[in-house]
Amino acid sequence: MKRFLTLPLMLLTFILLSACSPANEQIPATDMSDQQGNHEGDEENIPDIPTTGKNGPYLILFCSRTSNTERLAQQIQSQLDCDILEVQPVRPYEEDYNAMLNRTQEELAAIQQGNYPPISTSMDNFDKYDVIFVGYPIWYGSIATPMQTFLHEHASKLAGKHIALFATSGSSGISTSADEAAELCPESEILSPTLLLTSSQFSEMDSRVTSWLEQLNIQTANNNNMGKNQIRLTANGKSFTATLVENSSTEALKARLSQSNISIQMNDYGDMEKVGSLGFSLPRNDQQTTTDPGDLILYQGNSFVIYYDTNSWNFTRLGKIDGVSTREQVLDLLGGKGEVTVTLSLK
Repeated sequence: MKRFLTLPLMLLTFILLSACSPANEQIPATDMSDQQGNHEGDEENIPDIPTTGKNGPYLILFCSRTSNTERLAQQIQSQLDCDILEVQPVRPYEEDYNAMLNRTQEELAAIQQGNYPPISTSMDNFDKYDVIFVGYPIWYGSIATPMQTFLHEHASKLAGKHIALFATSGSSGISTSADEAAELCPESEILSPTLLLTSSQFSEMDSRVTSWLEQLNIQTANNNNMGKNQIRLTANGKSFTATLVENSSTEALKARLSQSNISIQMNDYGDMEKVGSLGFSLPRNDQQTTTDPGDLILYQGNSFVIYYDTNSWNFTRLGKIDGVSTREQVLDLLGGKGEVTVTLSLK
């Protein structure tokens, strides 16, 4: 009789133990989400592709929680017609304002300890861009944390690039965040002036953006000089213009400049010129030419020459620096004798 009672008791015990086994515990949805998020680094990080515009040398990066900074970014993009990309956190910010404030304070404190909150946005490189516009809301005087993470993670790729800062805030200034940007990207150049819009200035957004871009000497879609025969040269901190002649060489040069600025390392040669490689070839229209100070010359199809004295040879004439006629004037624009980087852009 005991044997018959023992068997049902053993079966009941087995069923109860199976029901309490960890293998059958259900993981709450929130915990499941967190666990999946912890494995994101195991997957290949596929770079994001910006929404493209027609004005090649510029990129707008922005983050925005309430859409204020997004509106400002879109206004800049409408004037530049350039590429644009939103930087987003892995976990969206809370709708509840107090919860959001608590989170941003925690993230800012963590950044001070070197721990940057994760973002879902990345870029492979910035090679095609000359100027990167970086926009963000100002949180407690600082750059919004998603943008801090992006700049921290991409600092090496942004080395050598010009960064133009724009921001929105309730009342805070932009100077502290500009210093943060310089620290995050020490090998980039932070352009001046920056642009800040507070809540009371949003009605003036269009005119303020236009004025800011003019102060930065940024080529916009509205004042494009693609159809004009004038370019801008920048050397040794000075900017000046040159008028081009009309030939297939200058048309090809302007087409290149419509895609991006061209920087040329130039050195003195023969005590009469500065010469440097373009890095590509242009059509040649060679003819016997006697140069004057300020003349721009294409040599052998791939070298850019600025003359500060006279010479006679079989060259392609490109144009002449505006408002100069002497050796001294040209050398003054170029910083004197020695190596110099000259950047060409559409005016």
